[in-house]
Amino acid sequence: MRRLLTLWVWGLGALAQVPVGQVATRDVHALLWLPDGRLLFGHHDGLQVSEDEGRTWRDLVRKTGFDAMALVLEGDRLLAAGHWVLSESRDGGKTWRSLRPRGLPALDLHGYAASGGLHFALEATHGYFVSEDGGKTFKSTAPKGLPKAGMAAMVFQGKTLYVAPMGQGLYQSSDGGRTFTQVPTPEREIYALATGAGTLYLGGKTGLWQRTPAGWKRLWQGAVLALAVHPQEAGRLVFIDGQGRVWKLP
Repeated sequence: MRRLLTLWVWGLGALAQVPVGQVATRDVHALLWLPDGRLLFGHHDGLQVSEDEGRTWRDLVRKTGFDAMALVLEGDRLLAAGHWVLSESRDGGKTWRSLRPRGLPALDLHGYAASGGLHFALEATHGYFVSEDGGKTFKSTAPKGLPKAGMAAMVFQGKTLYVAPMGQGLYQSSDGGRTFTQVPTPEREIYALATGAGTLYLGGKTGLWQRTPAGWKRLWQGAVLALAVHPQEAGRLVFIDGQGRVWKLP
């Protein structure tokens, strides 16, 4: 009887390692978990939405070249940034408006983060830019301590900005992106960053990691290309692996 119970418990654990869904797009860029429970997924040809925590997906924007490499929620405003894309939605993603902010010489945006009116962007050719007026105007910046890069994952946690230049680890800034210090991480190849309930998570080439006071804790093994954290419930995550499979924790 005890052996049967052990096998039953083990079986439940195994079921927890089964993906909940699959995306069928050319690539995987960004995930965002909205307060209303919907998941937004950015890829090379638009946006998809899931209303069942990643099990099924439908097109929200289907447009070749609408390459949403970053998705940001700032108040009631959704932002999508990527290859020649910078758009906003104020109706939950139903309609989108293209933005042309002053000071950005081009819109090949390979990294974007925003919080409380402070926006930080990486333009593929011209480098890093910062805005202090909600993205209306930008100015070029050369942050001390942050390596140059052609692509970077970015996220704000309160007033702290985290940036992961591709293949160069993780850096943090507490002064609006003017200076950065390197954060020790278990791997240098970081593809996705997300924060929730005061916790930082990263997805990389070898796994999904949670930052704790004692260091980094591995939550899952394997490549993680996109990652989203539930906006209210601590520890609830959805992520997409290198094969387009959608996973959920817990």
